[in-house]
Amino acid sequence: MQPADLANRALDSIGSSATIGDLEEGTREAQVFLRHYGACLRQISRSAHWNCLRKQAQLTLLQDASGQTTQWQQQQGMPITVGAGTVGMRPWIYEYKWPVDCVKARFVPATDRFNLGTPPGNISLPPNPIMSGIGTQIYRRQLPTRFVVASDDVPNLVGSVTDWSQVPDTSQTMGQALGYQTVILSNQKFATLVYTALRTTPDQWDPLFQQAFVAILAQQVALTLVPDRKVALEVRKEQIAIAKAALDQARVSDGDEGFFSSDIYPDWLRIRRTGGFGNGFGFGDGLGVIGYGWDTCGFADGSAY
Repeated sequence: MQPADLANRALDSIGSSATIGDLEEGTREAQVFLRHYGACLRQISRSAHWNCLRKQAQLTLLQDASGQTTQWQQQQGMPITVGAGTVGMRPWIYEYKWPVDCVKARFVPATDRFNLGTPPGNISLPPNPIMSGIGTQIYRRQLPTRFVVASDDVPNLVGSVTDWSQVPDTSQTMGQALGYQTVILSNQKFATLVYTALRTTPDQWDPLFQQAFVAILAQQVALTLVPDRKVALEVRKEQIAIAKAALDQARVSDGDEGFFSSDIYPDWLRIRRTGGFGNGFGFGDGLGVIGYGWDTCGFADGSAY
């Protein structure tokens, strides 16, 4: 299955007899879909915790505010690839690189493991824990730990740029730009991230996700490709309803499969040690989130769901 197949399904949904063979073939219909395809895919991916898009990967360490990783690299005679923290990083200890295929961070699992291996291109951290008495238990249930998504600077291009071919292409790389990058701040050592990945191959999608994507694509192009405006408005309304129904089912499935806590912090607990380090929750964890929920999905008629 190719992206053009989904575009043709969207054409069927709006009652059009036209077909396209490739999104870049240059026809009017192909140009319309090419303008909206990538944005619609990212939006619908973030609008629910789809199982077919779930991925877990070990994060690449960028900064260690304790300075221990940098010191260990120096002792081993290795190149210094991990910094000692940037301004404004505190009270978080570790800064990790945003995965290049991540469109939505879900949660950082808590773990006390210390031998997780080394991600490709990353340095190897000291295998032994700094504190004694810590075991290597693997949690049977993935319990989330607090983290926050932020932005940090990246090194500037070295040398003079004479033409566009020398500028790196970051359009297909999530969280990366020329002057800055998206990062994850956490106090979890050797952190991994459970996230929604950008899957561009339709064969990897489950049928419900395909249906939702076709509907959101159809409602986006309806006014452009349906000649009669009144008919186009009704078609768009119908496709928005289909997309909402698919999102409802996906969000219900996520609720049934997820792990949730009914613990509620009363106000008198939340206010304790306000202004102090960590807000009373230790190591700054009170400033982050346990996990990010799905995003609101916007539609062509200006509504959101």
